[in-house]
Parts: sequence; C-alpha cells; structure tokens
Amino acid sequence: MRRLLVALLLMVACAAPAAAEEGYVDVGVFIELDKPAYLSTDVVSMRVLIMNSGTATATGIVVHTKGDLEFKAGAWGDFEESGPGAKLAPDQQVVLDLTAPLVDPGDDVTQEVEVVSAEPDTDPTTNRDSAEAYVTVETSDLTLTIYGDADRDGVVDQGEAMAGVVVELTGGITHESFRARTSADGIIRFPKIPGGRYWVRANVPNGWYIDATVPLIVRTEQQATAIAATHDDLSKLVATVSLDRASYAVGDTVRERVTLTNTGASDLTGLFAKCGILSPFGNENHLVATNWDELTQSEKGPGATVRAGETRVWEFTDVVAPRAYDYGFVVLECDFTLRTLSFGAYAGTRAAVPGGKGRYGGQLVSDRQPVPNVKLLMINTITGEIAARAVSDATGRFLFPELPADVYELRALGPWRWETPTFLVQVLAGEHREFPPLVLLPGPVLLDPAAPPPAEKKSTVDTPTPQASPTPRPAGLADTGTDVAGLTALGMLLVVAGALCLRRRQNCV
Repeated sequence: MRRLLVALLLMVACAAPAAAEEGYVDVGVFIELDKPAYLSTDVVSMRVLIMNSGTATATGIVVHTKGDLEFKAGAWGDFEESGPGAKLAPDQQVVLDLTAPLVDPGDDVTQEVEVVSAEPDTDPTTNRDSAEAYVTVETSDLTLTIYGDADRDGVVDQGEAMAGVVVELTGGITHESFRARTSADGIIRFPKIPGGRYWVRANVPNGWYIDATVPLIVRTEQQATAIAATHDDLSKLVATVSLDRASYAVGDTVRERVTLTNTGASDLTGLFAKCGILSPFGNENHLVATNWDELTQSEKGPGATVRAGETRVWEFTDVVAPRAYDYGFVVLECDFTLRTLSFGAYAGTRAAVPGGKGRYGGQLVSDRQPVPNVKLLMINTITGEIAARAVSDATGRFLFPELPADVYELRALGPWRWETPTFLVQVLAGEHREFPPLVLLPGPVLLDPAAPPPAEKKSTVDTPTPQASPTPRPAGLADTGTDVAGLTALGMLLVVAGALCLRRRQNCV
C-alpha cells in the first residue's frame, strides 16, 4: 500500500496542466500484489487504485487486464470491461481489493491492468500499470557458493571460493532469517528453507562487495546458486565536480563537469553518482544528477567503469530551480560509489544564486535564565568574513539585520560556548526565522576576531638589570594565552568545521 500512496501523491503533483475553464480528464491506475512470491496453489491478493486527477468528470471508465490471475465475473464492479463503465469526479479515487487464483503461472506471476475512459485522456502514460512476483516451492535444499570474481567473468574459477564468510538470508515466504558460514570451498548448505525471495548479507573481506540490492530467488526444491563478490578499492578513486559559472539566476542552465580518476592497479566497475546528498537544511537547492548516462543511480544498470590508471570526464546540464534563490546558492554534491554503498569518492561544489535576503532572531538562555549583553556574530562559512553582528538585550533576545540568503556560522563571544563545536544557520530569502531558546554553556573567553588587540600597560616598576631569561611573551596576548592571530585561526577552524557539518550532517539549524 505504501507504493500506492506514493503513486497517488505523484499523480496529484504531476497532473497535466490545462485550461481550467475547459476541463480535462486524466485517469490512472496503480496496482500492487500482496507478496513477492507465491506457491502455485496460492490465492493472490491484488490492490488496485483507480483515480481521476483531471478537472472534469471522467465517464465510461473500464478496466482491461491480462496476465496470470483469473478474476471472477463481476470482480471489477462498475469497471468491468463488458459494462458501461464507471464515473469518477475530479480528484476522486477508488481502491479495489481483489483476489484470484494463479492460472498456469510457470516461474513468474505477471499481471497488467489498463484503465480507459470515454473521454480523451490528457496523460495516457498513467493509464497502465503492471506487477510481478515469483512462483516458488514450500521448501528448498539450497546450496550457496560465495566467491570472489577477480576476473569478473561470472564463473567460479579455481582459487576464487571464499571460505569463512558469514552469510545471512532474510525473507522467503515465511519472512525468516537463516545464518551460516561458508566452508573451505566457499559453500553453504541451507536444508529445507522456505522458498521465495531473500535478501543476502555477507561479511566478505574488506575491499570486496556483494550487490545486496539484488535478491536471491529460491524457486525449486533443489537449487544451487553462486553469488559473486567483486573487488573495488574505492580509496583509489578520486572525484571532482565543477560548474561552469560562479553565480546563476533561477532558470539558468548549469553545465556540470564530472571527473573520475582511478589511481589504483585494478579496474573499478559498477560506479554510480549518488548526488543530492541530504544536508541538515534539506536538499531543495541541490542538483540531483538526473540523466547522467551510465552514472545515473539505477537498480538495474551496470554503472560506469574506470580502468586502472584511467581518467574519465563527463559533461551534463541541469537547470537552477526556484528554491535555490531562497537558499542563496545551488549545490552539486555527490558520492561516486557502488550500488550497495552510501559513501565513496566524494566531490562537491556550489555557486551563488544571489538576491534574496532573510532575518534571524532568538533568545539566549543559560540554566533556563535569559543571558543579556552577549555579542553574537554571523560568519560567512565560505569566506570567513563577519556578515552581521547582534547583542542580546535584557531578556536575552537578539535580532540580526537582513542577511543575504546563505549558510552562516553563529558564534557567541565572551565566556560562552554552544553545546556543539559549530553552530550553522541557513538564512532563507523572504523569511524571518526565530531560534528556539539557545542554550549557552560556560566556556573559554572568545574575543571578537575583528577587534584590535588590547593596548600594553606601561610598567611603573624600575627596569631591573637585564638578565638571561626565557623568550618574552609577544605583546597583545589575550587572557586566554592566545594572540589575535591564534583566535582568527580558531575562527577559521570553526568555519571549516561548519563546512564539514554540511558534508557529514552534524547538529545544525
């Protein structure tokens, strides 16, 4: 049902635009089977969502269906193919729960459903949907071989068997888990396990990977299956991405360049670009690498190959979305990795989308009490420059003036610190945002990096006769024992930490 809900939301969001005064019909269907695998004697349950996302009433809607399921006469109600058809008002939907036995399914179960209306349909691409499942056995004696396919020929060659690998199967028609370790010949025998679809996890050696997105289908009473692990040393992959300009406006075309270099001695295959990484502030201003040829993240595609010592370059285009204006910048941020992994060779860049401004305010507290007279800085995380200043009033409240939309570090001066090393803030265009009460903790005194160093005090004591002594302290040291240059370095360190927060998801607001 989750798939049907997502489909429904997409269908509403993507309804074809048309003149409202004319009205249009847009019927669609989505279907879902209740199991991924069935016994040949099972009765299958299928849920069907039929809806009209148009602005005019659809009439004469009938269903055409074909496949391995045999439905009783009248099962489709008003949508029966032989009848006059059903009627759906704009944005109306109907959910049908149907059951049917399997009819000569063979190895697979496939069913296709199409809906048509008497009126012309604005978007016929949503009028048809299909669902698939497997036919399996009640129990199976499964022999499983795990091997390291060093030459990538898909064959278990001598010396490729992986011994001592712990393998876990999860799923089947009974939704159970089975766990065992491979023998010296890389083999595990799972006797009398339920048939069906299983997901495989294996603790293969470092640098070796099994594609965990591909299920193991157990179909027969005696089955032997080999699962290949491939060796991909992603530490040898170097990635860079770049944009053709430093600044864009909404609607501009962005030209993206991707460069991958394999510095290792073995080929890297099955590489995908996983872009639009979720930052603490969302990824509405991220370029998401759609239609990136072989690099496009896919469940079935082979991915890209970068040979040992090779550098490959791709060039793509995208468009700056309106939301990037609200953030003040557009981001291209990707991990180049295998299908089954989240992280790999990281590359990221950004460009400005200037013009928008926003404000931020809030209240400072410590031990649940307001903290007045605290100086606050908003620091640009890219340049390290102070973008704005504010001071908390008697109630602990503060308000920054309008700032260009961007990500900033919020820094408190004086003997205070935050709960986290770096406090990042996203200022959004056209918005006045309020922090929840911000907790200050006692900490080392942090001075204003832009303030001049304190003046030296003149000594009133007679100068003694010079004697050998340690190297004197430089003039202008703060009470912390660190000079202004050191404090500036600390500030820049926090800015760098702020950038890493965007990359690796530290606590941010």
